[in-house]
Amino acid sequence: MADETAPRPSQAAALREFWAGLGTFRRAGVVTLAAVEVVCTTAAALDLLQRPQHLVRGPKALWWPAIFVQPVGSIAYLTWGRRLRSSTDVTP
Repeated sequence: MADETAPRPSQAAALREFWAGLGTFRRAGVVTLAAVEVVCTTAAALDLLQRPQHLVRGPKALWWPAIFVQPVGSIAYLTWGRRLRSSTDVTP
């Protein structure tokens, strides 16, 4: 059975043509926003991995799939999903 997810040659050519049709400023914007999204998602995943459950608002098991919902999941976790650490939570 053929791989249905791989773009057909005509689709790949259409995507290349679309990308080439974007101006330099727009291409730079897309690449910049993609990089910001990767950084936010990575930061959220690392924080969720290391943060104890009592410092997470809601179950960690529900935050894992949520942080991969682009573009709002990781931003939502970093904004609302974390509780502040108190002085008793910090280990010397």
